[in-house]
Amino acid sequence: MRFSELPATGTVVWGYGREGAAVAAELARRGLDATIALPDAGTAPADAPLPVRLGAAATEALRAARAVVVSPGVPATADLQVELREAGVPLTGLTDLWLGDHAGLTIGVTGTKGKSTTASLVAHVCRAVGLRSAVLGNVGTPVLSADPAQLDVVALEVSSYQARTVTTSPRVVVLTSLYAEHLPWHGGYAQYVHDKLNLLAHGPEHVVAAPGTPYDEAAARLDGRTVLHRPDAEHVHVDQADGSGDLVWPGVGRLRAEELPLPGRHNAANCALALRAVDVAGLLADDDARRTALASLRDFAPLAHRLEPVASTDGRAWYDDSLATAPEAVVAALEVWPDEPLVLLFGGADRGLELDPLVTYLGARATPVTVHAFGAAGTRLAAALPDDGPHAAHLAAGFADAVRAVLASDDPARRVLFSPGAPSFDEYADYRDRAAALRALLGS
Repeated sequence: MRFSELPATGTVVWGYGREGAAVAAELARRGLDATIALPDAGTAPADAPLPVRLGAAATEALRAARAVVVSPGVPATADLQVELREAGVPLTGLTDLWLGDHAGLTIGVTGTKGKSTTASLVAHVCRAVGLRSAVLGNVGTPVLSADPAQLDVVALEVSSYQARTVTTSPRVVVLTSLYAEHLPWHGGYAQYVHDKLNLLAHGPEHVVAAPGTPYDEAAARLDGRTVLHRPDAEHVHVDQADGSGDLVWPGVGRLRAEELPLPGRHNAANCALALRAVDVAGLLADDDARRTALASLRDFAPLAHRLEPVASTDGRAWYDDSLATAPEAVVAALEVWPDEPLVLLFGGADRGLELDPLVTYLGARATPVTVHAFGAAGTRLAAALPDDGPHAAHLAAGFADAVRAVLASDDPARRVLFSPGAPSFDEYADYRDRAAALRALLGS
């Protein structure tokens, strides 16, 4: 759906977060007779550019709507959204409305983890070869904040929430990873995969998918309109043969793992996906442009909260990996230092995700990882680890207690990895709030 296809009367914006506010402002600018509906709010936002309905009045406005623009914060499993869907009320979102007009300009990036980094890498590479590019979407910058006429390429990060209502795919889609996440919002893993991969279900020209589950799931959904790619030995890829983790582009060049500003093979894999996407999009004219693109990765600035070093006074190297909120993401972080003893801060709210990927990894890892666990998720991990294994587990009442326990310990490991494997909502407003608490406890 496009903005121009919304009815002149009867459009309702459900929610007033960052995206809801942006949509409401755009509808007001276009002169639509639209309404903001906040069924769970007690007061209307003072800056709302459209009439606001609260409580029961909001519910009735949604039921009477001719089209509803749903904010990402409204769960797909919410009773009212299910009711509207079953009643045939057209449901859309900001990402869908924007793509309706700008899909040809867009390289869309989605995945359980790695999407922010990969989208940022796409924009970085495009700028390095002289293209005007910006990162928009789930990364925190609403699509309406940029003027598409001033851009050659948009790297659009798309969450599973945003992908669910898409009816137009970007010209190129990148799929970075795929495992269980946000299951209560979607209503289960199968629905989560369906909703996330809806981004590539509407005829993109190209899809670039990570090997394994992402590639296989993409292949099962694509038709003859789309060319499916993955990093492989004939194209840019991470060198697995010699164990170096170097980024190799046959006929173009090689970047050693230590030249990349992003630690870990999972991040090198994200680099390969970004380069491949820009290449298949036809944005690299020749091998000179490809060499420029490859070399530009040396200057990429890593994003916050993704294996980000944090200063401390205890002589250890601390890392804020607070966006690693699934066990598979924790494994990827631990694999950055496979032969070093580590301290792991793990825990938070328990969404019931399977811990098997992490427990299995630790069971096969000889180099010790001392786990300082907290919260319900941490309690479950501590119980799953064998008492006689190489990885000791210490359970704390809360996050701050776990950090203080690490600071007070004489553990010989010189690296402390805050890779929680779980969200923060049991103690903190969000991951940023918890990361700020870490820095305060470390005095940084």
